[in-house]
Amino acid sequence: MQIETQIQGNRAVLRLKGRLDAAWAEHFHSAVREALRDGHHHVRIDAAGLEYLSSAGIRTLLRIQRELAAVKGSFGIIRASAFVADTLRLSGLQLLLLPETEAATADATSPVVSAPVGAVLPPRGSHFDRHPLTAGGQITVRAVGGWKPWQTVAANDAVDLGFPRTVFGLGIGAAGRDVADARSRFGEFVAAAGCLAWLPGDGADTPDYLEQAESFVPRLHTIQALTGQGSFAHLLRFRPQEKGDVVTLSDLFLQAFATTPADAVAMVVLAEVDGLVGVALARSPGLIQAADRPADFPELRTWLAFCGERLHRQTLALVVAFASRDPAHAAVPGLAPLPSCPATRAHAHAVVLPFQPLPQGLLELEPAVRAAFKDSEPRGLLHLLEDDRPVIGLGQSAFIRGACWCAPVQFSKESPL
Repeated sequence: MQIETQIQGNRAVLRLKGRLDAAWAEHFHSAVREALRDGHHHVRIDAAGLEYLSSAGIRTLLRIQRELAAVKGSFGIIRASAFVADTLRLSGLQLLLLPETEAATADATSPVVSAPVGAVLPPRGSHFDRHPLTAGGQITVRAVGGWKPWQTVAANDAVDLGFPRTVFGLGIGAAGRDVADARSRFGEFVAAAGCLAWLPGDGADTPDYLEQAESFVPRLHTIQALTGQGSFAHLLRFRPQEKGDVVTLSDLFLQAFATTPADAVAMVVLAEVDGLVGVALARSPGLIQAADRPADFPELRTWLAFCGERLHRQTLALVVAFASRDPAHAAVPGLAPLPSCPATRAHAHAVVLPFQPLPQGLLELEPAVRAAFKDSEPRGLLHLLEDDRPVIGLGQSAFIRGACWCAPVQFSKESPL
């Protein structure tokens, strides 16, 4: 089967020629997903050259229809051949067949996405749309846990911390009955909107996860964490101007600083990944003994796993991040210098999920995050870092398109809820 994709206004038209059967169904689905990745949520199938449609092909059409409906897009078939039209009508799917006027009009029936209040074009060519959310929105940030790298972990370093829907955060912790039970599994975690993912520091390759349901609230024994609670002030939607344009993590920080405006910000990001750069604990800090020197090379390699390449391209990442360019915050635990942004200190973790397109325009944080976790298994989790080594450095994490909720922060010394 031949597939030709054309962009007409804000929709993608895929012209098919040949047979859409079991042998070609997955290839066809991949072609539609590629259009979705490029931000086209209104898809038409030109079936004038389609000679045959099997049940496998019909199943794929329905699957695509559901995926587009989930992101408030639209889908239909234009110029269907007689065989295809009859097959769909006999299968009770005539609603997939669009009228002839659709074939002649590029965007006549495509929904219009609400216009953003403001827009910014950063240097790399990616476009940012700004959506105000809560006037005076602010996040209260608390530093939790008493562990300092790379000391041994004392019993009173750990805090039993809950993450209901109203609290987001990142850090190092583990699930368990008590601190003694969790000691051998402390690892990085990310939490937002009642969804918590953590990578056990016992050599596990795949994150575990907990989701709030009914009266159950995800909890961890944390030895180091930053938590945020409050209202986000803005939503930033970003997308590439041209294929190949990306947004780096430092771009997001700079946009958040400019948008809020503030010298300290909190962000929760859902975005398609171009490549992640970071590190994860290979062994739990709870196993550090007085004679160990985990901060020294080469022993450091037994405690930390560094990525050797940019990871997780074409997946979806949930990123929680905090950043400050206020010198008064230099002592906040976890905030480290950001090489690409002089005078900025930041901390960011990302959990990796299977790719799914995000609805366009204004997006609510909690439903978006919970939809990303629904029926999805986390694939990875990283503490995001910049690799600024000359020549061989991997650079920093970068994203293609997505949503960034941001707000100014106030750091608090009070105990978390």
